[in-house]
Amino acid sequence: MKSIFKILLFSALLGMAFWSRVVLADDFEEAQKAQLANQDKKAARLYTKACNAGHSKACHQLAYQYERAKGIPRDRKKAATLYEKACNGGNGESCKVLGGLYKYGEGVKKDAQISQRLLEKANRIAAKSCDDGDGEACYQLGFSHQRGEGVKANVKQALQLFEKACEQGYGEACRRLGKLHEEGNIVIEDHKKAFTYYEKGCAKDDGDSCLSVGLFYFGGRWVPQDFAKAEFYMQEGCKLGSEADMCQGDLGKR
Repeated sequence: MKSIFKILLFSALLGMAFWSRVVLADDFEEAQKAQLANQDKKAARLYTKACNAGHSKACHQLAYQYERAKGIPRDRKKAATLYEKACNGGNGESCKVLGGLYKYGEGVKKDAQISQRLLEKANRIAAKSCDDGDGEACYQLGFSHQRGEGVKANVKQALQLFEKACEQGYGEACRRLGKLHEEGNIVIEDHKKAFTYYEKGCAKDDGDSCLSVGLFYFGGRWVPQDFAKAEFYMQEGCKLGSEADMCQGDLGKR
């Protein structure tokens, strides 16, 4: 009888844990939707709820809102505390941001040693996640290699990681590659390649990539000029949450 009771209790606890994760995921997803719709106050409420329940990405996003005064008053100390919570929860990006805060003494006391340890931890987390197929983690690790944050600077390795992130479907990495090729920064200038990368980024729902595709069509220097396509891609970019100035006017309201 006791064994049956234990089995039932275990099943009930397992069910509660499952539904708790579902609710957490729902709050986080709703918060992301609110953020895309520029409903920053609503996003902050939902991120707070999810963060308090242990969702590390929610803590990271809430920290960002406190740091940038998005829908809530700016509070760098609060932001640092939340980044630390997210970092301890396994969020590598939060470890990286927190490392930067310690490097420059923003919201925390300046400490180069703590900064270095956090950056190294961020890279370890990112490397594991990247190997597991997380494109965003590959992208963040690429930046670390490009800038020499917590690791020796290695531009070749950075490019390989950006490529891997883009291939894994992380649109911002595709956009980064597009920008590097457009400007001839650490790679040979190649506008056709830049356009291809922007197209890939747009297809992966990166709003700024869509804007870049639109600007290419508008200018007509490296692709055939097409104002209809230009307007379409620019509108798509704004719909996908680009914060570019052009999205704050009439274009962003269409």
